[in-house]
Amino acid sequence: MRTTTYCYPWDLARLGVEETLDRISGEGFDAIDLAGTYHPIDSISPREGFHYFHSARGGVFFPASEQGYGRIKPAVHADRSVIAPWPRAAEHSAKIGLDLNSWTITLFQPWIRDAYPDTARVRPGGELNGSGVCAANEDVRAYLAALCADISGQFGTAVLRLEAVLPYAADFDWMRPRVMVAIPPFAKALSSLCFCGSCQARGKASGLDVEAIRDKALNYISSAIEAGSDIADQTAALAADAEVTAFAELHVRASIELIRLVDSSVGGKSVLATNVGNPYRELLDEARNAALYREFLDAVGQVDLSPADPAENLLTAILNAELAKPHLLSTLCTVSRLPEPTVVTPAQRVAARAMAFGGKLPGLQEEVNRGTREFSLYNYGLITETEVRIFRDAIAALKC
Repeated sequence: MRTTTYCYPWDLARLGVEETLDRISGEGFDAIDLAGTYHPIDSISPREGFHYFHSARGGVFFPASEQGYGRIKPAVHADRSVIAPWPRAAEHSAKIGLDLNSWTITLFQPWIRDAYPDTARVRPGGELNGSGVCAANEDVRAYLAALCADISGQFGTAVLRLEAVLPYAADFDWMRPRVMVAIPPFAKALSSLCFCGSCQARGKASGLDVEAIRDKALNYISSAIEAGSDIADQTAALAADAEVTAFAELHVRASIELIRLVDSSVGGKSVLATNVGNPYRELLDEARNAALYREFLDAVGQVDLSPADPAENLLTAILNAELAKPHLLSTLCTVSRLPEPTVVTPAQRVAARAMAFGGKLPGLQEEVNRGTREFSLYNYGLITETEVRIFRDAIAALKC
């Protein structure tokens, strides 16, 4: 069973690159998933003291090249000490036999949305999404293809973990949400549709009446919120509306096309891994969802699953078994599963987190039974050595 651990370059910079990689390798990990780009974050590291890191709108955390990019240029973090670990990590990991992977945030990059507003996802009401850019935008595609080729080419990364390539829900990672009403599932799916210039152009080129689709979405969202629940007859009508479902499908296809472009740009130098999660599943029937997932899985070499979404994991595992080429299914794990804020003793914390690995929602053994062959621990710099040992002990107890 392979194990990897996520890590931030700013934690490596503070703790010592070589020393930390030696420790990670000595603890039995096969690879490190080092953040190459990241979204907004406020983090606390308990290692060697109490350390805080802040990034308001995300950015690029490796020394990106100055050539090879188009209109969108990498917003490299201003503090060069934060990005300095990358070349040292590449050199030392190769020396000690530890694989180096890149943890790469894709569409959830608020700094791109701020600097290039035309790339932002657009809500049905015409408002720009506060933090996300669209996979259908040609500049976004060119940027991500160049970025991945840059990371892979410079550092020889074994795997490029591409996070959030599929569209995400409209309320994904709002920083300070103020939503005082319930948004029912079908209404939420409609509110996740994107009406940016690129998506509108793609819809119109496919013969769709984009404005009519927008009006249907807005009318239904308002009615469902007023009713306090989804409205069965209207839901059925929209789910059967060929134009609405075709427009949603175009969004998923934009992500599939993006993956294929990145794969071509990287040229086989790194395996592409992506997480899954489709906010339009409510809008598409089971057969259409399954067909799109097959296409998506066929475009990547590895799938990263999340314990938070067992339904998506199960669908992915089932479809993976049907595909001609096998995929390495990887599950992201965390030992930080206590409600926050919670005041407990160290002994209670360790006991509770150990129990989290005992087969609950979902258990590690369940993931192995589904076909998972790699577990990725989140996040080395944010947890203690005690929690790393809990993870290692849980992995050692698995029956493969």
